[in-house]
Amino acid sequence: MSPREWRILQTLTVLAFVVLWLVGAAVLGLTLAAGINGSPSPPAVLLTSSSPTPPSTPSATLSSLPSPSPSSPPPTPLPSATATPTPLPTATPTPLPTATPMPLPRHITPQPVRTVWPTPDPTRAATSPLPIPTSVPPVPVAPDAINIVVLGSDQRPEWSEWHTDAVHIISIQRERAVVSVISIPRDLYVYIPGFWMSRINFADYYGEAYGYEGGSPALVRDTILYNLGIRVDYYVRTNFDGLIGIVDTLGGVDIPVHCRLTDYWPYPDENGEYPILTLEPGVHHMDGETALWYARSRRTTSVFSRDRRQQQVLQAIWHKMRDTGMLRQAPTLWEQAQSMITTDMDFSVILDLVRVAFLLQDQNIRFYSIGREQVIPWTTPYGGAVFLPNWEAIQPILTEALAPVSEARMARTFMPVEVWNGTPNPDWDLLAADRLYRAGFPAVVSRPDRQDYVRTQIIVFSDHAKGTGLRYLQEMFRVPDDRVSYRPGGSPGFGFRLIIGADYRTCDQ
Repeated sequence: MSPREWRILQTLTVLAFVVLWLVGAAVLGLTLAAGINGSPSPPAVLLTSSSPTPPSTPSATLSSLPSPSPSSPPPTPLPSATATPTPLPTATPTPLPTATPMPLPRHITPQPVRTVWPTPDPTRAATSPLPIPTSVPPVPVAPDAINIVVLGSDQRPEWSEWHTDAVHIISIQRERAVVSVISIPRDLYVYIPGFWMSRINFADYYGEAYGYEGGSPALVRDTILYNLGIRVDYYVRTNFDGLIGIVDTLGGVDIPVHCRLTDYWPYPDENGEYPILTLEPGVHHMDGETALWYARSRRTTSVFSRDRRQQQVLQAIWHKMRDTGMLRQAPTLWEQAQSMITTDMDFSVILDLVRVAFLLQDQNIRFYSIGREQVIPWTTPYGGAVFLPNWEAIQPILTEALAPVSEARMARTFMPVEVWNGTPNPDWDLLAADRLYRAGFPAVVSRPDRQDYVRTQIIVFSDHAKGTGLRYLQEMFRVPDDRVSYRPGGSPGFGFRLIIGADYRTCDQ
């Protein structure tokens, strides 16, 4: 396994384990739509099929190409990815219970916010055309919130240097049971307090290698606070690869692939060659190795696309954990997880957070990322491609993610959408429903009256559009006003019918 594969594997493993014990038995509906601006996860009305699903998508293809010479991957059989999704259960929209405030757990103490910073050591400073920036102001945090930094590290006993190529902040508002997850690009070029300008993924290594007061966790905390204004209370770092085993133990996971993805399969075949694996748009059933490949691939995409795909893998894992009852085994799994992660959270903290989890609802779990629109591409003097943070663009996202959630936000709901696949393209209805689900709309797939629709259209089952969310749907699916019609009472239980036409773009990101 290459170092890059190792890092991605650890990223997903630590996120899976951390969120498992943070949200306990809660249903974790991750959202890809939050990739840049963030949006709430939807109510607990899952994608359903009120009629047989369309034909399955074409199978993933493998073709043999010359070796790309990755770093010594172990021989492993080719993947068992298929494009056959697990049948979706039939369901109808149901109202959610109202979350009520709960007493704060007594074991959790937020960290104080640092105000005095170490002076850069000129003997350590590297030549850089960039001046050391001033620290950003602390981002306001809800009074009941705790923030946990999650690190995916490639550290191994035989290595003298390592990186944390995944940095995520999990913020938990305990009184209202609200969770925000903020993904930070590994190539974000920031000031490491007391050191120099560097990628944020070096902070963990510098903290230990140079004897920073408080070690690696302290320098990671200080780096995040200095450059992003986020107070960090606890840390979690992984040092074991478990994603493949988790997915395989679950019997594989179903992942909606919106964009065609092509990349080398990281393991050689019997002839010593490295095949190309291609996934076409559709819902694909993946084993552990294929899920890892899907999460780490960057050959034809970007680091930001990879971040979204990692969230998809986590979404699939959590849906499967929920459906199989694995979430009820938290105490037993915690014993196993301790050999895979390093953390300053003890089991009493975990149990306190599990109490929060029992009040957690899908629409109160939100994912955010620092994406393309919040960074400035830059090349280091050594030729490295990095991203400079644009604080003016980043600050509103962090403020939304960490601010106390209002009563209006807690009460907000969306009208259910009935989805028709008006084309012969398999799984397009499922992909559209997944997009709706991530945007906060309960979505139900139904059998269409025909499959020769040229244009995507929306039917509103009301005599007006005000307050229905219609404009949001039109923007999401690029439907102009002349393809919106009104049919009051046309389909009981639904606010809209979305008919997917041949003009639908599955990869509209």
